[in-house]
Amino acid sequence: MDEPDVLREQLSLVWRLAGEALADISDDEALWLPTSNGWTVRRSANGRWVADWSDTEPDPLPSSSIAWVQWHVLWWWSTVINRSFGDGALRREDIDWLGSQESMDAIDSLRIDWLSRLDSLGPDDLRSPERTRWPYADGRPFLHVVAWVNAELMKNVAEMAYIRRITPFYRATTPSA
Repeated sequence: MDEPDVLREQLSLVWRLAGEALADISDDEALWLPTSNGWTVRRSANGRWVADWSDTEPDPLPSSSIAWVQWHVLWWWSTVINRSFGDGALRREDIDWLGSQESMDAIDSLRIDWLSRLDSLGPDDLRSPERTRWPYADGRPFLHVVAWVNAELMKNVAEMAYIRRITPFYRATTPSA
């Protein structure tokens, strides 16, 4: 088994875990915020769900809602695909949260699109830096981007699963919940 096969298998495992941890998630669960000063998505005046954002990373990082993490996955994965295989014109502001189940479906569509695009590449394409435009721009082989996608998705799935796990406990023990 070569590196691309291992990475595909790893992505499959992460997605299976996401399905188990996030099955049937409701909008109410997804929008719940563990702290009052965390990041989430908010409905704008035109009805779009827009994510909280700061151009400089806060320290410490704010807590986040599952909805924000879903949006974050939609944003970074769409950006990787657009910069690696498209015109690179996609902006963060172009990505909205779609609702909890709709966002999970959209993330799955990104996964399927990503795998299809990877299947079109040969070993030389994966070892070339030609498609490596984001999140790296330092000449790394594209295989590093493929590995980063897996790691980022794994981290984000773990964050969403943890937030979902603490939601009922926190709500039950918080007077204002």
